[in-house]
Amino acid sequence: MKITPVHPQEPKPEYNMPFVPAFVVEGAKLIFVAGCGPIPPYHKHPHVPEEEAEWFKGGIREQTLKTFEHIKMVLAAAGADLTNIVKLTIYLSDVADQNVINEVSAEMFGTQIPPPRTVVQVAALNHVNMKLEIDVIAAI
Repeated sequence: MKITPVHPQEPKPEYNMPFVPAFVVEGAKLIFVAGCGPIPPYHKHPHVPEEEAEWFKGGIREQTLKTFEHIKMVLAAAGADLTNIVKLTIYLSDVADQNVINEVSAEMFGTQIPPPRTVVQVAALNHVNMKLEIDVIAAI
């Protein structure tokens, strides 16, 4: 498999871009990961209030870190890791949180070739205290 970043123009270092505009992926199988958030992929239904309180503890940074831990868990089960991500879609309850998302993204992916992504603000997520949800496309 070969993943090549696409830059329609040379990126300037001072832009500090938190994503690459596109990737070309050759010779790969795709993994489509359902939206992940700070809620564990497997949990009781209906939700247990004490567990639920733990899921949403902290602010956007803590919820983002938990979300990426859940993404890593799902990717590992498919034989992949964060380096295999070729597209992120990030849903935020408050788009003002994107600067924190950029910081966590730099920690997770580095600053050289972070994956292409789309960030959108939504009116609501599936829980009133949930601040983000991320779905992923990965290639192996």
